[in-house]
Amino acid sequence: MTDSEEREEFAVEAPEIPNETDADDSDGDTNNRRKGDTKVGLTLRIVVALYVLYLAYDLIRGFGETAAGDRIFIAAAIGIFLIAGGAILAISAKKLIRKEYIDADGETGSEKR
Repeated sequence: MTDSEEREEFAVEAPEIPNETDADDSDGDTNNRRKGDTKVGLTLRIVVALYVLYLAYDLIRGFGETAAGDRIFIAAAIGIFLIAGGAILAISAKKLIRKEYIDADGETGSEKR
């Protein structure tokens, strides 16, 4: 028996794993997850964004007490926190104000009367 014949004898086929896009869902939801943002999710994002902005403010308050070698890293962290917190806050607040979210009934906020 040659090496190639021996390999073929012990070869095992891997089972085919179904792709999520192959699943036949009539409503288009996979794993009971909805597409889009919810009002609660947007509100939580706003709270998290405010906390990130507070962390940036706290870093700014303590900026004068830091050592000279650490100032560049603290300044970078302040910039990242301000940009990320501000972007999350602005995007989430805009979606919440324009009612671009899905409520508990599955309707978008703009479809409600």
